[in-house]
Amino acid sequence: MTDDYDVLVLSDTTVNFLNYVFACIATILGQSLCFTYWFEVPFRKLGKYAPQMRAVINDQRSMNSYFLSWFSRLAYVFVLLIGSMMGGGIYVIRTFSGYQYVLILIIVVLFCHSWMNIRRLFNGKSFRWMLLSFVLLSALSLGLSRINLIDYKNINQIILSKNINYSYHLQLPEAACSERMNSESRRCATLWIAEDKNNPVDGEPVVFIKHAGKLETCQNEQISFDSLKEYFACWNQHILEDILYDPCVIYAHRNIKMGYINKIKRSLAELGVNRIQYAVLPPMREYDDRYYTYSAFPLVTGRYFADADAWQELQEELNSAKDVSELHISETGEIFVDNIKIESNDFINFIRQMIQTTPDYHIKYYISDNSSYAAYIFIVSNIMQAIYQIRNSYSLATYQQKYEELEWEEEKVIRRKYPYRVIEIPTGILP
Repeated sequence: MTDDYDVLVLSDTTVNFLNYVFACIATILGQSLCFTYWFEVPFRKLGKYAPQMRAVINDQRSMNSYFLSWFSRLAYVFVLLIGSMMGGGIYVIRTFSGYQYVLILIIVVLFCHSWMNIRRLFNGKSFRWMLLSFVLLSALSLGLSRINLIDYKNINQIILSKNINYSYHLQLPEAACSERMNSESRRCATLWIAEDKNNPVDGEPVVFIKHAGKLETCQNEQISFDSLKEYFACWNQHILEDILYDPCVIYAHRNIKMGYINKIKRSLAELGVNRIQYAVLPPMREYDDRYYTYSAFPLVTGRYFADADAWQELQEELNSAKDVSELHISETGEIFVDNIKIESNDFINFIRQMIQTTPDYHIKYYISDNSSYAAYIFIVSNIMQAIYQIRNSYSLATYQQKYEELEWEEEKVIRRKYPYRVIEIPTGILP
């Protein structure tokens, strides 16, 4: 189970197959123990076949010990393999469909090996017993595989009922660029913003929060937008001092209106929490979407969201700036820069060319309350990706290294030359 109450839910067919595989292994090992007991009966040791019987006994014991040792090491490596997938290993494992043939091969080899020395001892006489053993073990394994000592389906549902992404069918937006969250990125607070299942069209979204306080950790508590500011103010008093300014992580459904997102951003800005990690999906995905649960687009909310003086200073800076472009998104999702319509596929190239032409650019991004969260992430992530491409090209030309490989001081030089100058102007939010 992950920290967000997610589990690997296998299909009934897969569960039945794996149950049968483990039942076969158990019955074969059980048969091997029976062979060891039968050939160790005292009066049989006195016969002329005593050396061969001792070889059978040693072979059965060696097979059991070596198999259990190998299987435990394999399971350990398998767990390490899943854990090395940065929190998403349980989703990658679903792509390993070829394992079913390996498991079948293990059963065949294990069964044949258990009869190997017995066949040598009795020659052709043991074949009929080997065939009978195969039929009996197959039937017994099938019966054992149908026994479920625990109600795993109910356990899965209990766990998943606490998973907000699963319960509310949370679909994250796609971002042109992203990075991997580290463990510290989720220490301060994590917010989930989902559509109201009872009224997904006109109703306010539901908000859940998890945060680390001075006395305890709040787990997925639901709060309302009406009490948002008061809750954050109370939370600010109980938050640990060393994590107060850590990034806040936001998981929001892609269709949430930006009016609600901006309310949360302003409430966080009033508490001094300006660094936000927006959980996103990469445009090209190889695995299950949930594998990318820890992919984030980092962005800093401007102080002007909550500070009237900072907003006034920004206005004065924009009035004195020469290269100021205005960006709008229509209700139908069309992009306009200075009243020029830009196609979505050409947006990143347009921004890159604009920045290269006018390095002292400023972009005033007017965000309508009715625009979608997915459109917002598309705009800001593509602008950031365009800036990154310019920074990387400049780094290769100047330092003969990629931008992410530079030292901290060199990075700062390039960031000053090509900064992120996007001023978000939401409707009815700014002071």
